[in-house]
Amino acid sequence: MKKFLKYALISLISLIVLAVIGVTLLVTLVNPNRFKPFIEKAVYESTGRKLTLTGDISWKIYPNLGVTVRDVSLSNPDGFKTPNLVALHSADVSVALIPLLSNHVVVKTLAIDGLDLALIKQNGVNNWTFTPPVAESSPSGAAGGAPQAFQLEMKDFSLHNSSIHFDDFDSKQHYGVDNTNLVVDTEFGGVIKFDQAADKLELNKVKFNYNDLAVGKLDFNLQQLANPQYAGEVEFSKLQLNALLDQFKIAQAARKDLHLLDNISFKGNLSGDKNNLTVKDLSFNFADKLKGKTSVVVKDFAKPSYSGSLDLEKFNLNQLLDSLNIAVAARKNKPLLNNFAISSNGFSGDMQNISLKGLQISAGDSLKASFGTLKVQNFSNPSVSGDVSLPTFNLNQTLDGLGIAVAERKNKSLLNSFAFSGGFNATPTAANLSNVKISAGGLVNATLGKLAVQNFSKPSVSGDINLPTFNLNKTLDGLGIAVAERKNKPLLNSFAFSGGFNATPTAANLSNVKTSFGNNLSASLGKLAIQDFANPKVAGDINLPTFSLNNVMRQLGMTPPALSNPKLLDTFALNSGFVASKNSLNLTGMHFKLAKSNISGNLNLSSFAPVVFSENLTIDQVDVADFSDVSGYRVPMQQLKLSGNSSIASNLNFASLNGKQNIQIGNIRVEGVSLDKLVMQLNNTINSSGQGNDNVVKLLLNSAQVAQAVNNMKNEVQKYSKPGKRDLSQVTNLGIFNANVVIVNGVINPSQFKLAGPSVALNGNGSLNLVSKALNYQVNSQLLTNGINPIFKKLVFPSTISGTINNPSASLDWASIQQQLLKYMVENNKGQIQNVVKQQINNIIGNPQGNQQQNTPQNTQQNQAVDAVSKGVTNALGKLFGG
Repeated sequence: MKKFLKYALISLISLIVLAVIGVTLLVTLVNPNRFKPFIEKAVYESTGRKLTLTGDISWKIYPNLGVTVRDVSLSNPDGFKTPNLVALHSADVSVALIPLLSNHVVVKTLAIDGLDLALIKQNGVNNWTFTPPVAESSPSGAAGGAPQAFQLEMKDFSLHNSSIHFDDFDSKQHYGVDNTNLVVDTEFGGVIKFDQAADKLELNKVKFNYNDLAVGKLDFNLQQLANPQYAGEVEFSKLQLNALLDQFKIAQAARKDLHLLDNISFKGNLSGDKNNLTVKDLSFNFADKLKGKTSVVVKDFAKPSYSGSLDLEKFNLNQLLDSLNIAVAARKNKPLLNNFAISSNGFSGDMQNISLKGLQISAGDSLKASFGTLKVQNFSNPSVSGDVSLPTFNLNQTLDGLGIAVAERKNKSLLNSFAFSGGFNATPTAANLSNVKISAGGLVNATLGKLAVQNFSKPSVSGDINLPTFNLNKTLDGLGIAVAERKNKPLLNSFAFSGGFNATPTAANLSNVKTSFGNNLSASLGKLAIQDFANPKVAGDINLPTFSLNNVMRQLGMTPPALSNPKLLDTFALNSGFVASKNSLNLTGMHFKLAKSNISGNLNLSSFAPVVFSENLTIDQVDVADFSDVSGYRVPMQQLKLSGNSSIASNLNFASLNGKQNIQIGNIRVEGVSLDKLVMQLNNTINSSGQGNDNVVKLLLNSAQVAQAVNNMKNEVQKYSKPGKRDLSQVTNLGIFNANVVIVNGVINPSQFKLAGPSVALNGNGSLNLVSKALNYQVNSQLLTNGINPIFKKLVFPSTISGTINNPSASLDWASIQQQLLKYMVENNKGQIQNVVKQQINNIIGNPQGNQQQNTPQNTQQNQAVDAVSKGVTNALGKLFGG
């Protein structure tokens, strides 16, 4: 074993000595300049260009065997403006010797100094395409064979003090860089290797530095150069792209103040071929302002499609946009953009389309947006679709961070909690949202089944909205709206809204609108049209189903009116069409329900300032006792018809009220008293007086009975006018009422009013002063009760209504009634009275038989005298009682 080691060591030392001797002899005895003609010829035969080796070629021994070449140039083809494609001042090449024996070139170092590369294109021809001269055919059977493939390995490469220029005279494009320095070396175990046989280039652990502007490392393989395939890792630890592009004078104006490109770094894996590219786990950093990671696959460069993922670390979008010189002034005081992040689970697309999945965007500490999908189709005329979700965030902080409406949103805590989600589809001229859900403050949850915006230049918006039940008071409190005005108005604690809408910049239409205030009030609008917002006109229809106005008013902090029957307002409903403007309102087809009353018709307010209105209303039934105290009676009325027109000043001062009104009532009844019964009582009293009396004295005594009967009737009427429990089975049918009313400066003057019924007929006139509230009416009535003495149908019952609206009083003229009764008694008993007087006269003159037996001239004359006296006395009695 020892002998083996001894001989092996001796052999190794011998080889080293022989190599040193061989290198010494080569450098000493062989002048490399003698190879110049051969080198120049070989280059010409390979390229068709002239290689000029002006300077010396010298050997280099340390640290590796090599040569130094000086003043070298390679010519351009004929016809180009400059003589050379390439020229260099010097080049040092060191190679390993032993690999050369196997046609394997291992370049230890390659250092080029003073390279001048001029790439030119003119007249459709370039100077970097080589055309070897046509070689003479070799004699048949000549010795030799195909050239042996070689291998090239390199450890270090450097390029100093060089310039590279590109001039395209056809398109007038000129680029160039001077003072170029490039250093390429390998780490331990690394190599730059080209294997001609395998048609493969390996860049293993290769480091590079270009002018200290581009510094990085490559671990990369390239094979099949004619149809290249490549894979490996690329790292740029430093890339000062602005400075690099400035050297080449590329897009200098467009990059002015574009500081994002001052310093770039990235690292990732690349693979592909001439038609495809795959980038995997590429991490990047733009000037410490934009950092992230991406993976992308690009297929078919001729008609590319791509897919991949993107993840951006949180970054300061303000600084990023500042470095891009984008909207610098517009973003002033918008700190929300100081903290921004974007990521995507995947994206794909082509030259006309892109689709993103799982896109996540965050801004500030609260705002996060996620897109399930986001698609952009046809970049030349794009349409964008997808869905977005904004989980609950603080909208106030977000808008504060954007400097939007800061003062206007002060004390609007509702926006401290906000969320949004929905689908969307948009083009450059239109947009559609679907299944939109919005929540605010934990109070409001709104949904939009659809929202369409057409023609952005002249937009129209349509859609539908649904606001499920929420607390409107708290919502408005959260917006700081009418806080004091809404105090103690619990009606707004529960509110809901839904409906469709269609709007333009000048008009809007709502349809199928439904609103509710808890269990208290619901309203629906079949349609609502608003035309011309500058001078709006509103039309539509409204339906308020039955609700309790008492409850609504109390829930609004209002006191219901003091009615005799408060429950009357517990049943309230309204259905009407309407047309309105800034100064008018027209209700048509109105149907209004109040308890058992139904009011229908039209109401037209043609002006609000002053208030000018006309109406044509019908009330099917109403009971006066429901509205005011009528001493326990019920006063039901049926078929009330009101028509006319009026006006009043906008301050509603009654002194300015003027107009004309027509009032018709189909039937009026009074329950709790029977006028017929009262009349029959008086009738019986009067009918019994005067019967069987045979002298004037007794008749006159019976007139006192009439007075007593009138007093009894007066007492009975007064009894019925005092408060008390009524027998509602006692009914008086007053019949039909008509009145024509003229109103002048707040004074209501009925020109005439009439009441015609089966029991009584009434007419009268007078006035009501709405300013002073004074009443002054004179009314005359006549009895129409069947079966009464005809005297009563001749009676006129005069009465006076006076006092004030708040304290009215009514009185009958009982003296007139009594006088009329006596008058009509005398008239009805005139024959009887005349006979009694005649009998009394005959008794006085001693002719008790009235000279009926002896028809003498004297008796005839006497009888005529008696008749004349009896008539005179009877007429005198009639005059006495008003006849």
